[in-house]
Amino acid sequence: MMTANPSKRQRAGVDKPYRSSLFLDAIQRLIRDKVAVAGLVIMGVFVLAAVFAPLLAPYDPIAQTLTLRRQPPSLAHPLGMDDLGRDILSRIIFGTRRSLQVGVLSVGLAIVVGMLIGALAGFVGGWLDTVTMRFMDVMLAFPALLLAIAIVTILGPGLMNMLYAIGIVSIPAYARIVRASVLSIKQQDYILAARMLGVRNLRILFKHVLPNCLTPLIVQGTLGIGTAILDAAGLSFLGLGAQPPDPEWGAMLGQGRYAVFTAPHIVLFPGIAIMLTVLGFNLLGDGLRDALDPRLRI
Repeated sequence: MMTANPSKRQRAGVDKPYRSSLFLDAIQRLIRDKVAVAGLVIMGVFVLAAVFAPLLAPYDPIAQTLTLRRQPPSLAHPLGMDDLGRDILSRIIFGTRRSLQVGVLSVGLAIVVGMLIGALAGFVGGWLDTVTMRFMDVMLAFPALLLAIAIVTILGPGLMNMLYAIGIVSIPAYARIVRASVLSIKQQDYILAARMLGVRNLRILFKHVLPNCLTPLIVQGTLGIGTAILDAAGLSFLGLGAQPPDPEWGAMLGQGRYAVFTAPHIVLFPGIAIMLTVLGFNLLGDGLRDALDPRLRI
């Protein structure tokens, strides 16, 4: 009996039907992206350091040994000692907690508030859209770091106030992203069909519109964490963020800037930690942007 010619997948020995999804395809593309994997590895190292800081740090990060002030790197202290005789490696490990905390929480705050503002402005439209977006434009007209400095000055220096300031100045970017997505999605046929069926507007917004806005938010949020860490380091460098003796990378740079020529290791290693963390988030964000782009899906 004659049989049909086997397909390419049958000749390759694949008998099961091919199944895929947007999520699995995105994961596969992300894994194949070596640059994104490198960013993920860098992030993983710092996350592990933050979680297991008490186990990994060889010394107490705030303990002082004044006789070892500005000691260069050695076997006992691999990254040397700072201006007050504190182990720099231990302070960097514990400082990972502060930097990641500020980066993740401030971006999370900005995403939640910005998503609600942008979604309501884009979905409702009219005067609410006009007033809200003009206010966002006014906030975007100010340099983010200067606006954050003004907010921290009003609230007072401190880690939590710095977190709130960075989150507030980041809201307009996420609000505009969500608004643009909502304006596009609410014109789709399935949204119009839901309206014809009598589905309430709030259900349409939170059930059908917002879930389809998450992809650009995930990408922008990943990239935004790196920017938030840089802003936090800048504010702490100026003395407006984490306060002594709390170990924080920007504060470590600010406290050691006077010894940059006599003991450069005091500012070199915290600077490298900031650079690597921001690099890791940027590499992962670029990889997510490519992996989540539906135009690249085969």
